[in-house]
Amino acid sequence: MNQSAVLKLALLPLLLLLLVYGTDAKMDIIYSKQDVQVGEELLLLCKAGGEGDITWMKDGEDIDEEEKVSKIDETSSKLLIKKATMEDAGRYTCACDFDSGHRDETHLQLYVYEGPTFPNTKTYHEFLEGTKGMVPCLVKGQPAVNVRWFRDMQQIPSDEGERVHQMPDNTLHIEKVKREDAGTYVCRAQIKGRSIYQELAVSVVVNVPPTVALREDMKKVMAGSETNVSLICLVDGHPKPNITWNM
Repeated sequence: MNQSAVLKLALLPLLLLLLVYGTDAKMDIIYSKQDVQVGEELLLLCKAGGEGDITWMKDGEDIDEEEKVSKIDETSSKLLIKKATMEDAGRYTCACDFDSGHRDETHLQLYVYEGPTFPNTKTYHEFLEGTKGMVPCLVKGQPAVNVRWFRDMQQIPSDEGERVHQMPDNTLHIEKVKREDAGTYVCRAQIKGRSIYQELAVSVVVNVPPTVALREDMKKVMAGSETNVSLICLVDGHPKPNITWNM
């Protein structure tokens, strides 16, 4: 037997394996979204490259509930989650035992979240100039939520050495409030590790006590009684003070 014939005989088992398994194309789980909000409906479709027995698993445990799993045909199966809960989050596996004897599987990591929301968070605050301003941001959400404060698209630091900073409990701290601190601040709550977030605009108003200054404490008039006299009263404060004169 020549060398060419020996080589062909050696390759024959590999060629047979390719013929058997070659028809089993790559498996795939088709889904509309990987991040699912609590209460939403989600349909997962598993497509196999050949005929066989398709099964579903979650975190390594078989899923056999009839209301969730149903067979479409010999090459596909669907898993329906009608109202997602936090317990539905996890690693889903679709496995197929092909009629050829080959087994293959594919995986999907599913994330379920709730919120974020801002229950009982006030969106309007007034402070007197020179006092301490505390603006809470109360956030609810699952899994863990990261909170950041912004003003004019710039993130407010968490450094306690800054006059305006974010505290560990997510409260916005303004030390010795100034007029320029008035404006709109944004509290952003984001699901940790995901791109899911919500924002809440919060208005801060700074009140400045009124101050009064007369340009002239005394004015002498050297003319008759019909002469016009002007006294200038300089007033400052916010909101704009009402001015009255008494003699």
